Amino acid sequence: MVTAAVLGLLLGAQAPPPVPPQPPRPAPARAGLSWQDADSLDLKIQTFEKRPRGAPPSGTVLVTEGELNSYLNLTLAGKMPAGLRDLDIRLDKDRLLAAGDVDFDQMRKKMPPTGPLNPIAFLGGRIPFDLRGRLITSQDGFGNLEFEHARLGPVSLPVSFLAQCVASFSKTQENPQGFDILSPFRLPYALKRVRVQPGRLVLDF
Repeated sequence: MVTAAVLGLLLGAQAPPPVPPQPPRPAPARAGLSWQDADSLDLKIQTFEKRPRGAPPSGTVLVTEGELNSYLNLTLAGKMPAGLRDLDIRLDKDRLLAAGDVDFDQMRKKMPPTGPLNPIAFLGGRIPFDLRGRLITSQDGFGNLEFEHARLGPVSLPVSFLAQCVASFSKTQENPQGFDILSPFRLPYALKRVRVQPGRLVLDF
């Protein structure tokens, strides 16, 4: 009786619906990027976000330069500011270096106004940029950016103007003022400190 009942359940049970195949992801546009590295950082971020409330993680997590660049250029490709392309982050001892290029005609729509004699007023098309600075963090979970160099094409940008641009590009409903790169900010995910080392970030919880 029991055997017949079990067989009946097995024969009558419906097979689970097939999992639809995932569309193939585009191949990385340049060397040094990989979906494996992008997924690795995505998994780490999901782990941070899913931890129980009130139970911050402890210990140290490493994020490599390859993971960071792959995540930004592949996973977040559709969420980057309009016109930004080929973002390349380099990690040195206590320093961050960022390079890429922007469609300046799109970028200009959100930039603060400039005078007619400002060299920026004569820029147009796709323009390379590079930034260099330091990320300073302390054990209290706050960070601060110190910019040493900012260039857009042939023009050297004052840090104050760069700060205005970033604030304008980063405005959201939740943060209508945008992100202020000149002010200290709280580190995400209950981080205590971020250490910048050659080729990697060391996240201390």
